[in-house]
Amino acid sequence: MKKTPRFPGLFLIIIGTLVLLLTRFHSLSSHNWLLLTGLFCITAGIVIHIRSIKGESRY
Repeated sequence: MKKTPRFPGLFLIIIGTLVLLLTRFHSLSSHNWLLLTGLFCITAGIVIHIRSIKGESRY
């Protein structure tokens, strides 16, 4: 049986942040697809993290 990571949403948030940092430091901020990828990763990570916390809750 495969074990899923404890907080998969946090990994997406970190990846999205790293993508945005790389675009900033390498002067790639004119490429919209890179910026949107970072934004999508962060947004999806927040949603997944909230759902995983709600799923573990007893209430």
